[in-house]
Amino acid sequence: MKYCKNCLFPDTKPMLKFNEEGVCDACSNWSRKDSIDWDKRMEQLKQLANELRRTDGGYDCVIPVSGGKDSTYQALYARDELKLNPLLVNFVPRDLVELGRKNIENLKNLGFDYIEFTANPKIYRKLAKIGLTEFGDVTWPEHHGLFIVPVKVAAAYKIPLVIWGENPQFEYGGPGLGDQLDFEWLKKFGGFWLDEYNVETVGVKHNIELKNLNPFIYPKKEELENMKLRSIFLFYFLRYNIYDVLEFVKKNGFSVDDRPKEGTYTNWENLDEKYTGMHDYFKWIKYGFGRATDHASLDMRHGKITREEGIELVRKNEGKIPTRYFDEFLLDMELSKEDFYEIVDKFANKEIFEIDSNGKFIRDQDGNLQKKFWPE
Repeated sequence: MKYCKNCLFPDTKPMLKFNEEGVCDACSNWSRKDSIDWDKRMEQLKQLANELRRTDGGYDCVIPVSGGKDSTYQALYARDELKLNPLLVNFVPRDLVELGRKNIENLKNLGFDYIEFTANPKIYRKLAKIGLTEFGDVTWPEHHGLFIVPVKVAAAYKIPLVIWGENPQFEYGGPGLGDQLDFEWLKKFGGFWLDEYNVETVGVKHNIELKNLNPFIYPKKEELENMKLRSIFLFYFLRYNIYDVLEFVKKNGFSVDDRPKEGTYTNWENLDEKYTGMHDYFKWIKYGFGRATDHASLDMRHGKITREEGIELVRKNEGKIPTRYFDEFLLDMELSKEDFYEIVDKFANKEIFEIDSNGKFIRDQDGNLQKKFWPE
């Protein structure tokens, strides 16, 4: 594995590129922020808000929310700074935890109209099991719902604008730059528009009726073009500083966890669900890095920690099967531990993890795989 010279991102990260100096494009984009004319982009954002602001009392924009730090900030910024009338839309995960509900209620009580969408739990669970066993991602259907349901609501209510948070292709590396999170962006970078990930195709394979897949199927491109829907990244126009956002939303009632999330050393992200730790674990076995690498690399760019400190944090926190909800997860997915290990072996990368003379993965006493390569 090759690692970025500036952070701890590896070359196994999908779509990540390195320049001639061995610096990843996430770090290159971070440096580019100093040369961006943020005043000009702010004027572009204000102009867009002025164009789309309604005078008939209708909603100006949809904001997809989870109650997390970024969506809380998006909602407050759209209302208080852009003077828009937002409708908040939440695709509720089936494994919502108490802290997630607390932050949702806090956001609502800050003074917003809010729609909460809950997909058919039987279908949602079935798709989650398919995502786990066929794609190595138990949150596969959720990724669809998060991106699709808010757009469907905007289309249904004829709301002209959807406001998302940061562009992950810019902040965390990848070629998908720009301000639009539209059909084409999702098709290229959403991670679930490939043939084998197509929900309709999967539904046919598993005898799921089309009518039960509605929340997971994107609106027709022509429909969105006809209504001239704009779907933007807010932090294309604003300089995104995750720690400024965090401090701001804390002052507005946002709560963090009382302990670090599994797989990392921070307590302020992915607070609403039980199984995000499992999602991050499968990212680890596929690509050899997890959430601690994301956070350590971020902290290194911000100058909060050294490379040596980052490596220590990564080695301490990554690569362990998440145990906090593990028994509940196995019961929910109707799996034994042995079944789970078989699924892990199906998706784990043999070029990254140690194998024995029979080609089998080597595990420690807790069932964790042993990584061959660590950053230096």
